[in-house]
Amino acid sequence: MIVTYSVGDFIVIEHEGSQAQFEILESSLSSLRLKDSLTGIESSRKIHVIQEMIIAGTAVIHQRLESTRKLLKSDAVEFENYPEDLKKEARDRYIFVTGIVDMGLPSHSEQRLTKPITDIWNNEKFEYLSKRPSVRSVQRWLKSFVEGAHSIRALIPQRANKGNRSPKVDVRVERYIQLAIDSFKKLERPSIATAFGNLETRINYDNSKIADAEKKLKVPTRTAFVKRLEKEAPRELMQTRAGKEQTRKEYRVARLPQEISLILQRVEVDHTTLDLFIVDEKTNLILGRPNVTALLDYKSKSVLGFYIGFEKASYLSIAKALRHAILPKSYVKKLYPSVVNSYDAYGPPKVLSVDRGKDFESRAFEDACLDLNIRIHRNPARHPWYKGSIESYFDTINQQLLDDKSGKVFPNIVDSNNYDPKKHAIITMGLFLEIFHKWLIDIYHQQKVAQGTIIPSVSWNEDRDKVPLRTVDPKALDIVLAETKTAKNNKGGIKFQYIQYDSDELFKLRAEVGFKNVTFKIDREDLGKIYVLDERNSHDKRYITVPALNQSYAKGLRLHQHKIILNFNRKFLNGKVDAEALAIARMQIEEMVQEHIKSRKGKISTNQSVSRWADVGQQKDNTTKGTVVDESNEYRGVPKPDVGSATERRQEKVIGFDGTNNTLPDKLDF
Repeated sequence: MIVTYSVGDFIVIEHEGSQAQFEILESSLSSLRLKDSLTGIESSRKIHVIQEMIIAGTAVIHQRLESTRKLLKSDAVEFENYPEDLKKEARDRYIFVTGIVDMGLPSHSEQRLTKPITDIWNNEKFEYLSKRPSVRSVQRWLKSFVEGAHSIRALIPQRANKGNRSPKVDVRVERYIQLAIDSFKKLERPSIATAFGNLETRINYDNSKIADAEKKLKVPTRTAFVKRLEKEAPRELMQTRAGKEQTRKEYRVARLPQEISLILQRVEVDHTTLDLFIVDEKTNLILGRPNVTALLDYKSKSVLGFYIGFEKASYLSIAKALRHAILPKSYVKKLYPSVVNSYDAYGPPKVLSVDRGKDFESRAFEDACLDLNIRIHRNPARHPWYKGSIESYFDTINQQLLDDKSGKVFPNIVDSNNYDPKKHAIITMGLFLEIFHKWLIDIYHQQKVAQGTIIPSVSWNEDRDKVPLRTVDPKALDIVLAETKTAKNNKGGIKFQYIQYDSDELFKLRAEVGFKNVTFKIDREDLGKIYVLDERNSHDKRYITVPALNQSYAKGLRLHQHKIILNFNRKFLNGKVDAEALAIARMQIEEMVQEHIKSRKGKISTNQSVSRWADVGQQKDNTTKGTVVDESNEYRGVPKPDVGSATERRQEKVIGFDGTNNTLPDKLDF
């Protein structure tokens, strides 16, 4: 998924309908020396040119090793969807490998590795490993990690390729073990004896109801149960053995080394709400104050990426900003020609510094970062100075960029006198994003910051040839940042939130393996398709793209919109959920939104919710949506109901209601 340029790999470039293959002869941080596989002619190419071609889809890397190709292809299974026990072991291996790689040792001989392995084992916490690994094991992990383009996927144990791995414990006993482990975790003073006693009692009680002695369940041994605790509840197990104080010390929050000498070594991320009102570009309706999620490179103070819109602080807004940060910013010259300088900052950070907000605590966020080889550093709660750079950047936005803009909100009412930002708001989202790009790239990145000690663009470019800027396949990145779900692949395909998905490939999958639960990933920004994990080949798992059957409803539909539609259908229509009912509900909501716009009444908070519904702001392709007006107003394949305007409809009875209190709402719960 993360593109690397290794000697012996091949680059295939497509140009005007034909393809040319080049072998990589030499690789530096800034350029490649290539040999045309057909003619044998050698040439040099700048890496940033190759990266732009990869992002545009006109070039692709073919790794020399087949195992690496399987790991990095765009539809390969991402880290999140491997079994949890394999992920735990891979995370432990990752701690050893990245720790040793960071040391920059001249070789990985037994003599050089023995002490670092011991130090890491003594100073870090591990989920799976119960004893210090051997030097030979670590050497093997390092080799796999390097050959796997520094992807954590290369560290996942290949147990499926080994001999008989059938479980030694009866699968029927598994749920009893899991209940006992869950109970053990919840105890204020965990006790192995109590937890194992509960396990034993539950199994024996259920066995008392089984007459056939051969069908009775076998109680696992205490030793087997303790081994499971070591894997799934290591912290609680340590508390039983060493006490609370020692456990707290062992599981203390790791501190990040303060010496940051290169770009991308540490990047800070946070959210804020801008001190500015945005208006609709079609109607001049005041939409509210947009939110910003930004990533700031600590060393250069360059803005690595951002998301601006009305989406609330969440994993979705983080994923949008992270995607923008990782990919090159080649769109700027096309969309904003008035910008003079180039936007050079991009790439996956080495360490991402976050606070203790719930949006940064999700397993989806953690697994996505591991898959991208990004380490998460969590700052202590209520200590904003641990992320002083990003906090300072937000202050700079409000003080420099927004200070003289119409619609600015003044934090101190004394400063504002009789100024009413709602009456003076004239900035549209499209104009604001153009101004923001111009200010960010041509002013902020070119001026002295950090008390006059750093110019962001200069600092970034000084390190550009010292740090390998990794390119990420955009399609693979979309899958990694998507959210995982499970459902049964039934006769009609997969149903998610009442939307049906099916394709020829999905039909072949269920024809071969039957009607079984499958893992799939959804993009919250577009429910028109899902990515289904095909696990038929254990050596080559991959994702297949499956479209929604009703594209006229689901294509481009956001999950937030869909949930509002379902809620509306349940409360105010007949509650029946099918393709036609959903399309009718969606159109009725759109009409109510348009009537709300025409009335120009209502609270700013309502307008802000409507803006979130319409996804006003920065889009995935970096274009801007600046209006809540439904410009297409078209849903092909479903006839538009002839029910008059929303106002007239509120006076009619709705099918399925008892004749009272059945009018449509004046306000929607967004």
